[in-house]
Amino acid sequence: MNSANIFMQLLVILGVSHCLGRVSFWLGQPAVIGYLLTGVIVGPMVLGAIDPGLTGALFANVTGLMALGKIGLIFIMFGLGLETGSGSHGGSQAKAGGALPIAVFGFIGAGLAGVLLGYASHGVFSGHVDRLPYMLFFGVAMAATAVPVLAGILADPRFLHHRLAPLVMNAAVITDILAWFALSLVLVLLSSTGSASILYSGITLIVLVAVAEFVVSRRLVAPSSATAGSDPSRPLVAALIVLFTFCVITDLANAHVTIGAFIAGIAFRRHQGLREFWEKGPQALVNLFFAPLFFGTAAMNVNIEAGSWSGLLAWGGLFLLVGALGKAGVSYLVARCTGLCRPDAFVVATLMHTKGVMEIILLTVGLEIGVITTDLYAILMVVALAATVITLPIVRLIRPREPAPTASSARVVATREGRERPVLENP
Repeated sequence: MNSANIFMQLLVILGVSHCLGRVSFWLGQPAVIGYLLTGVIVGPMVLGAIDPGLTGALFANVTGLMALGKIGLIFIMFGLGLETGSGSHGGSQAKAGGALPIAVFGFIGAGLAGVLLGYASHGVFSGHVDRLPYMLFFGVAMAATAVPVLAGILADPRFLHHRLAPLVMNAAVITDILAWFALSLVLVLLSSTGSASILYSGITLIVLVAVAEFVVSRRLVAPSSATAGSDPSRPLVAALIVLFTFCVITDLANAHVTIGAFIAGIAFRRHQGLREFWEKGPQALVNLFFAPLFFGTAAMNVNIEAGSWSGLLAWGGLFLLVGALGKAGVSYLVARCTGLCRPDAFVVATLMHTKGVMEIILLTVGLEIGVITTDLYAILMVVALAATVITLPIVRLIRPREPAPTASSARVVATREGRERPVLENP
């Protein structure tokens, strides 16, 4: 493979991704929608059907492209782990406490729904894999929530329920932490042979998490160097060393390198100076280069024959409906139990059902290790995109609840008819 070919591939993927990402943004959708559509358009699904010769000339060898995409995925996961300690998620301690039951029970509800769907679809989509690991992977995939996409929705000026943003973000972060650790267990079951291998992999992951929390996070991240405005060069080098070391360890432990990258990000979450530097510098490179590259190349795996659409879409509708009942339905009930009114609970449940980035990453890992087929990968990607696209329009239909006037926020004025009415000073 010559250098000109890979640079031409990068030019096509990045150019089309950013154009479609901008269109998605104008339509009120996250840019990742455009990135994924890029892979579908330039891959075998569209361009390959129109002009196979052109597709063969451009993407005959995508080894270098896939390698860059995998490196990008590692940095994406490190950034997500790093952001779990960000103050931008906001929220008081009370709101964080309210987020915990919503996250845990919503994860369990969606996971059980996914396990049932996996049991029903195993013979159709993944007969070459044992039923139990396939069902567990399906459960994890159904339970994930897209933190980056949620952050974009909550920052959208058309989102009017700003009071609920801290609660939703805290619950989403907890959900994704649960999802990735559950995925690590599924990967161990899939990749290990025998109980001794499973025990070795499980102990390795537990030790790695302990080292990340009690050695890296509490010892190496010194309070004197972790403040905002401190020199980030030394901790950045240390973070990169820890990142790649954790990736090697998780790969040797029969887990995926993304698990190690996520744990490494969590280990440095308390380093405020590193987080600020990441947001100002490397995060831009990840968002503008690695993210469109990874999602664009991931979507190139989508290739559904015309005659298969009807059956796959029927399965996709079932996945979307049952997954929504498991995730959004349980989240709604738990939100009501925590004291939220019906409209607020509905908004929280709808936002928790957002898929997007995390779902695509999980599906890509599943396709890479062979637990799901290309057909199932394609239809679950459509389900993830549908769940993401409908989120903001549904939430916008619910009017935010007006706060009740209080003695400190209202004053009484006289009307022309001689009656008095309260007027909010700070609505």
